[in-house]
Amino acid sequence: MDSILGWPLHWYLAKLNLEPIAKAGLDDEPTFYPIQPPSKDKFTSDDKNILDIEWQRKFLEDNTMSSPHYHSILDYHKAFMSSEHVTPEELVDRIQKKIEESETYDPPLRCFTQLNWQLAKQAAAESTIRYQNNCPLSVLDGVPIGIKDELNIKGFRTNCGRKKDMPVNEEDCATVAALRSLGVVIIGVTNMHEMGMGITGINPNKGTARNPHNDQHVTGGSSSGSAAAVSSGIVPFALGTDGGGSVRIPTSFCGMQGMKPTFGRVNASNTSLDTSTVTSIGVIANNVADVALVMNLMFIKASDQRFFNPGCFNPVRSLSDKPFSELKFGTNTEYVSYCHKEIQSVFETIVKPKLSKIVEIEFRELYMSKIAHMNIILSETSQNQQVWRDHYDTLTYQTKIIFSTCKRLALDHYMQSSAQKTRAIRMFKSIFEEVDLIITPTTACLPKRINPNSLTVGELDEENVLKTMWFVYLANFCGLPAMSINAGYTPSGLPVGLMLTAPWWREDLLISAAKHLETELKKPSRFYCPDSQKMA
Repeated sequence: MDSILGWPLHWYLAKLNLEPIAKAGLDDEPTFYPIQPPSKDKFTSDDKNILDIEWQRKFLEDNTMSSPHYHSILDYHKAFMSSEHVTPEELVDRIQKKIEESETYDPPLRCFTQLNWQLAKQAAAESTIRYQNNCPLSVLDGVPIGIKDELNIKGFRTNCGRKKDMPVNEEDCATVAALRSLGVVIIGVTNMHEMGMGITGINPNKGTARNPHNDQHVTGGSSSGSAAAVSSGIVPFALGTDGGGSVRIPTSFCGMQGMKPTFGRVNASNTSLDTSTVTSIGVIANNVADVALVMNLMFIKASDQRFFNPGCFNPVRSLSDKPFSELKFGTNTEYVSYCHKEIQSVFETIVKPKLSKIVEIEFRELYMSKIAHMNIILSETSQNQQVWRDHYDTLTYQTKIIFSTCKRLALDHYMQSSAQKTRAIRMFKSIFEEVDLIITPTTACLPKRINPNSLTVGELDEENVLKTMWFVYLANFCGLPAMSINAGYTPSGLPVGLMLTAPWWREDLLISAAKHLETELKKPSRFYCPDSQKMA
């Protein structure tokens, strides 16, 4: 295999420079799953109200930022509750037309790679009956969603962005089953970077999902289709997965709001992520309140019993009771200075003036943690996905090179990388003794312009990978919750993301701060929000 790939493999190995971690000689105990015990005194145990539809409605009414362009979960729920407005069945018909319209343009939006209108319309019909009988299952009942091509959905294939079609799933994974039990209408499977092995979202196999703000620039990846589907207005929220920024990067590039929760919060069983120590299931939405509510419901309905007992404490329930003006935000000026000048400008002139307390913090473990994270994610992807070996010949050249790199990683790489994880966790514990949240841009670069040649063969651009992942990987490496929200736009109209990182299990701090920093979103040039006629 290596002889076939030749010099590109050796070039890629040299660019990654993964060897220093194997020679580091760390004597720290290795940390595999980055689980930290929750602080029970910060939480209550009353979770039942989250499942109460009146509580859900009140939460959204109190916290949803209304938009002149996008429809929120609350907008859809109110419309469904009124017989004079749209029904879930009518909405699915409108969405079908919008998706068909989005595929007629050059280039096509291509945010979905699998659609099953029979299943979607059946679910919508059942939801319509529940609303007619005044007994919706939740505020999510009838709400259309997209789900990344990495999570098992009954009636669909889990292809992970590959050319080769896998068998149709006979059951949902735990998270999808939880949302289905709340009444959501699954529109289809969203596009992704092949096997999750990239951060651009470029996919020669299924077609590349396009950034609604500028379709000549990347969406970011690997949850590219989920971000494009939400940013274009087709659905109000979508599921993605995040092992190295794969929710937060496309969230930033497409101008949306998205969260990666604490590792172990959300059940990843019956997915390709089941044994990953860095990847979490996350949510992308067009407003902070919708991210918060969906995450709340997943924390309760799809918690991972291997890592914590959700009855011990309440996941979020409401926003943090700590006033925004009292929150201490940690950042590192030198770290942020690596960003593109237009990102720095947004961060310095728009974001920082909103913060009352900013503390300069030190990141002591950056270089080795970057290498260690790359070692772990490549090792685990290689070991966990036997399917890539079975269909190696169908993979793109880019993915073949990356998986060939995985073959060269030894046990020493993994064990030393896990010891480095221990050191990085220790660093964050020290930082969070000084601050409540860490605040940085989401990425150090803007969404790059698409090279037309990459649309057919893919690409390896390690300099762009480094800049794109500059801030995001540490939350995956250490299992921390992190959220990207839109912070503004460049003069050319490209979105700029802001990232908040909180201590383990403190998603309430993320949501509370994000709510205060949330800004009105601009309407993208590629916009397919279902007709607002007859909407509440």
